[in-house]
Amino acid sequence: MLSSYRVTGRAHEIEAVETILGVLRGAGFPDPEAVRIYHAFVDQALAFAALDAASTSLPRAAREAEARVWRATYARLPADTHPHIAATARHLAADMRHSSYPAALDLLLSAAAARLAEIAGP
Repeated sequence: MLSSYRVTGRAHEIEAVETILGVLRGAGFPDPEAVRIYHAFVDQALAFAALDAASTSLPRAAREAEARVWRATYARLPADTHPHIAATARHLAADMRHSSYPAALDLLLSAAAARLAEIAGP
């Protein structure tokens, strides 16, 4: 059984919240934006931790069976009915075996940087 908690109120969590909000406020985010970005960051991290833990805890045979689906099913879909899948099938087979947390974090940080630039103005 896997689970995650969003809030515990314990000392290390409190320190993490304080630190992250301090970084965001120090970067120039107004308080509502700092909280909004903190919330997105933390929920994303917790969600990926649960998702990645579930995937990692699968028996090797189950992980390999899942990987085979990308090669055996998706990679064989015809381009005339599934042009986007057919065009990207080799990338799907390679990428879907790994956590997308680094990419998702990069997107979140890029969005936060763009938002900060918007707030700061010209």
